[in-house]
Amino acid sequence: MSDYLDELVRWIQHFLGRRKGTPRTIPLWRTCLWSFFGAFLGLSVLEILFTYTKVFQDLNVPMVAASCGASAVLVYGAIEAPLAQPRALMGGNLIASFIGVCIHKLFLEINTPEQYYTAARWIGGATSVSLTIVCMQLTKTTHPPSGATALLPLAQVDIGNLGWLYIGIMMLSSVILLVLALLIDNIERRYPVYWWSAATLAPPKNDIETSLATNDSSKETVAEDFRSLVIFGETIPVDKLNPDEEEVLRNIAARFHTP
Repeated sequence: MSDYLDELVRWIQHFLGRRKGTPRTIPLWRTCLWSFFGAFLGLSVLEILFTYTKVFQDLNVPMVAASCGASAVLVYGAIEAPLAQPRALMGGNLIASFIGVCIHKLFLEINTPEQYYTAARWIGGATSVSLTIVCMQLTKTTHPPSGATALLPLAQVDIGNLGWLYIGIMMLSSVILLVLALLIDNIERRYPVYWWSAATLAPPKNDIETSLATNDSSKETVAEDFRSLVIFGETIPVDKLNPDEEEVLRNIAARFHTP
């Protein structure tokens, strides 16, 4: 029984992108094939869901939000990009849809005079996208398609009319795109690269100290052995160099010296 559970856990981890080693390299044509299949399936599911489900028909939900197409490019076609990771996808669209609805209500639903309606729409659109960019930067959830997510409530009347429901629609769309990405992108590739934050690339402190100590000892060794310099086949005695030139060459030699 435990073997089956272990195997189940292993498969779950596999499709969550949590596995050791790096994924094997596959030919470009297969990468393109998986990208096509993932985007086609992801957007088809959204379009079928919002077009043929009665509850969404009654709420006049559009077939699909245009920003979902841009999200599909990232989560199926650029799966290693930081902008495509789950934190960016979910967080960016949540922030953007919330700001978009708030700005729509603030600019267009508070007795806006008819003569100012058009101006309020374009000012509101620019404001919502700008605020979204800043909030995504502060929360480290930058996801370029979310700019369109924030703009849509002010640019398209049918989406603006959804009100707060728009946030739920965008989050449902993002979850569907993410779940399908976990299934498809992990067949021969790996997604996500990380869920919350990328692992630091800096070596541990002890490794840095060891490296510095090794580098210092290398400089001493090079300084002792540095008696002549060969350039283009000609040997130049060190004693013909002035102190500044000698110091420059010592540093260069230490840099390329392999202990």
